[in-house]
Amino acid sequence: MNSPLGPIPAHVPPHLVRDVDVHNLVGGSDNPYLAWSIVQKNAPDIYYTPRYGGYWVMNRAEYFTQVFNDHDRFSSTCNPMIPAPPDGTPPFIPLQNDPPDHRFFRHPFAMALSPQRIRDLGAHAREIVIERIDSFLARGECEFVHDMALHVPVGIIMKLLDLPFEDRARLFPLVDTLMHGKDMMERGQSVVGIMAYVDEWIVKRKQNPGNDFISHYLKSTIDGRPIMDHEVSAAVTVVIIGGLDSVSHSMCGMMRFLAEHPGHQQQIVDNPEIIPDALEELLRRHSVTSTTRILTEDAELGGVKMKKGERVILELCLHGLDEKQWPDPLQVNFSRQPKGIMNFGSGIHKCVGGNLARAELRALLEEWFQRIPRFAIKPGARVKTMTGQSQGMSYLPLVWE
Repeated sequence: MNSPLGPIPAHVPPHLVRDVDVHNLVGGSDNPYLAWSIVQKNAPDIYYTPRYGGYWVMNRAEYFTQVFNDHDRFSSTCNPMIPAPPDGTPPFIPLQNDPPDHRFFRHPFAMALSPQRIRDLGAHAREIVIERIDSFLARGECEFVHDMALHVPVGIIMKLLDLPFEDRARLFPLVDTLMHGKDMMERGQSVVGIMAYVDEWIVKRKQNPGNDFISHYLKSTIDGRPIMDHEVSAAVTVVIIGGLDSVSHSMCGMMRFLAEHPGHQQQIVDNPEIIPDALEELLRRHSVTSTTRILTEDAELGGVKMKKGERVILELCLHGLDEKQWPDPLQVNFSRQPKGIMNFGSGIHKCVGGNLARAELRALLEEWFQRIPRFAIKPGARVKTMTGQSQGMSYLPLVWE
């Protein structure tokens, strides 16, 4: 998918225009974060790209919080995908809801991910991590994406939803196409495919309710009315997409960095108690996702004039890579203790699953370093990465003695 350059609106000054294709970012197949850092250094603080119908890019951390917290002007009602899927694609709930409806749709998520529930799911994630490491430890090598990263989050999501683990074979290709696909029609069809799968289980849960997220969401009310099946389907689809794609690629980004930096490995080996702080710094450096907003009125931000109906993209990795926010942002410093990272967004739409993701990632680091204290990229192999709706990885070969 290589979108042609579209027209540039008359109110956009030429010096604010940059040809940046999120799905074909120069250098993105080798290192998405370095690729985005190069773009960031050479582009204005806010710029316009005419790709995929045209949209504004927030290039500096200072604007992220402003956009996230100003839902009156920067609405979430647009589809968060770049490019937008075909007309008729169901909206993502609660991602595409502004107040007051947003709180009704979000409440079941918060109830399903209570602190106790996160502790239980974190313990289950630890069991999966240990089982996976034991399966390849004696080999002295693994292909981390398929041997580990795709197993842990899917196990957690399937447990949360009480779905058959073997159904992951049906869901993986759909989620991957949606987040990294090169064809707009195929991406739209993947959404429909995920929702069709969820619809099958909505019927089953209505017949036989359980103690799972789907069953509880079906009991929700939206401002006093019963929730509709298609709304439940959209919400569960968001859980599947976020759980399967974001966490797995976060794991890959962190493990690639550690494999390439033995000094950081040694810090964890010598002081495993730093893992919680190390995790936050690794998250800052390896933010995965992006989202969009649409202007409900003409607005000015950072001296840039934007028009009603125009879209804004928030590539969350740009927040963590901004040298104006973080000194030496490409460097990972475990003593940095970063505050205010944007990996999970901010404001009313801040990802409710952020603490669950942290539990999964912490389990990985703690159990991995107990068993494999030193590891590296397999000699002669090339790590394969990708940009798109999120920063991803498709191949990560690791070796150890």
